[in-house]
Amino acid sequence: MSMNRTEGETLRAGIEYGELRRNSLGLPSALAMSMAVLCPTINVIFIAPLIASKAGVAAPLAMLLGTVGIGLLAFALAQFSTRVSSAGSFYSFITQGLGSSVGFIMGWLFLFAYALQSPLNTNLFGYFVSDFLKAEWGINIPWWILMIFIVAVVGSLAWFSINNSMKIDLLFVIIELTIIGILIAVIIAKGGAEGQVGAAFSFKSVPTGFSGMGLAFIYVVFAFFGFESSTTVAEEVVNPKRNIPIALIGSVTFSGIYMMLCLYGIVIGYGPSHIGALTSASSPVITLATSFIGHWYATLVSVAAVTASVANLIAIHNANFRIFYASGRERLMPRALGMTHPKYQTPHIAIVAYSAGALALGLFFGWLWGPTAAFGNVGYFSSLGIMPIYIMVCVSLISFMWRKRRSEFNWLAHAVCPVLASAIMLFGLWTSIHPLPHGATGFMPFFVIGWFLVGVAWMLYLKAKNPAKLALIGQVIFNDVPTDADRVGLNID
Repeated sequence: MSMNRTEGETLRAGIEYGELRRNSLGLPSALAMSMAVLCPTINVIFIAPLIASKAGVAAPLAMLLGTVGIGLLAFALAQFSTRVSSAGSFYSFITQGLGSSVGFIMGWLFLFAYALQSPLNTNLFGYFVSDFLKAEWGINIPWWILMIFIVAVVGSLAWFSINNSMKIDLLFVIIELTIIGILIAVIIAKGGAEGQVGAAFSFKSVPTGFSGMGLAFIYVVFAFFGFESSTTVAEEVVNPKRNIPIALIGSVTFSGIYMMLCLYGIVIGYGPSHIGALTSASSPVITLATSFIGHWYATLVSVAAVTASVANLIAIHNANFRIFYASGRERLMPRALGMTHPKYQTPHIAIVAYSAGALALGLFFGWLWGPTAAFGNVGYFSSLGIMPIYIMVCVSLISFMWRKRRSEFNWLAHAVCPVLASAIMLFGLWTSIHPLPHGATGFMPFFVIGWFLVGVAWMLYLKAKNPAKLALIGQVIFNDVPTDADRVGLNID
């Protein structure tokens, strides 16, 4: 382990923080991590109506444009990942490029955005599995009991070994992609309900024009949320500076093409004259499976949705466990979160803390809005938090490469690409809050601003009262092969 240290500051591995198990994951596991959190199957089944409600028939075009934007962002993250390995992910990257003050604030926002991913997805799991069990076998289990169950299961898996968790994730991802992929291939081969639709890739098909495409973009970002999660296991992956960039770019490229084709299949499956039915459908893919293949395949699609949801939650929780761990290790949160289990080398305290907090939030949002509405509302909430971070990591890459790696600086890779990516994200952020949304989501932009300002105030307080603690943010950076000298660390108490 090495770090960019200020004079007199060190972090001692095993004393100030516990170390994660090195070299416990390979490239397939890193890919499974990003793919499972991104979860194209969940996006196809549940987010497609949200995108279509804004972009109409041009929903596939919205996904294509979003894939380009997220792809540029993935490329920027890959540039960082070849040089920086840390469970702190985004806030470690931003700290390296823009300093600990900005890194602290973005870490504060990062905690908010990622912490909401479990509540929204456990609500989806609880609602969908409860409905599926009742419809297929007449078993009536309340959604909130299923939420408690799944949080306990994924926490238990993570307690003992992330390797086993990722093996399950990889298996589930393969199953779900195959089942949904076959259905979409059948719909496209049959020409859908009204034939092939070239308008699916035309701006003229967007009901409200340019602004409608912008509004759809927030849900496209929502669909890609989590592609970067493989960076949170960088300290546990074999050869992370090779495998993490592959996982980042590979997951975005494959998932973007897959989701675009699936959206096209869904649009033509309903037909342009029935887009209204698509936008109001709770499970359009299941409806199409019944229409184009049969009820038995609709049941299979439901099973794929369940496995996708489980894989998604395993990966989301593992990512958050490591973010909480890194935050405790570097004192963004209580230091106890930065300890690891003496036998399993897993962040056991972070596992318990995040599981309890995420479950409490999930139950709160589920009882407040209902589990289905909570999925969409909290997803919007979370996306508002992550997009500023996406923008700042692009800005940080330019600064990092220019100031610290000038000899490696490439104008296309380290200037043009991050500028384009940040411009696309800025467009998506602006159109998602202007005009301000109505109803349950109306307060959310103001809450995110308030959360941001609290982080700024906390940063300024630490800067004045305890600058040594602030200096730790994003500083624990791991080499591929740690040496004895690397394990020197710093006593900040």
